[in-house]
Amino acid sequence: MKKAASYVARALLGLFIVASLFVSCRRPPVHDAQTAGSELIGAWQKVSPAPCSAVYPNVIEFTANGIYQTQSEETSVPQVWDTGTYEVDRQIVKISNAQEISRTYRFVIKNEMVTFEDDQGCKFPYRRL
Repeated sequence: MKKAASYVARALLGLFIVASLFVSCRRPPVHDAQTAGSELIGAWQKVSPAPCSAVYPNVIEFTANGIYQTQSEETSVPQVWDTGTYEVDRQIVKISNAQEISRTYRFVIKNEMVTFEDDQGCKFPYRRL
């Protein structure tokens, strides 16, 4: 009798472990990098008058395939972003330009505005077009 109860207890414990694993494997991922990047997809126009933002383009457009392109007025200030690729990981975007120079930026999206922050602490907002 004790032996049968022991087998039943082990079987129930095994079923509990298998059921727990099944449930945990079916949960959606905590953070999907593709979803984070999708927030940036679209065109954005710079709204920052800050002098430190002069090196960033007037308009930037992020596409779903990881490519971005920019538009700016002709100035004597060379632009940091021109055309290239981007990758998003949570609130960090890595932007590579046509010369394959990569830089990372923090960003926050709120109320159809994205605000980037470079490694020098310059914050420059863009409004969704």
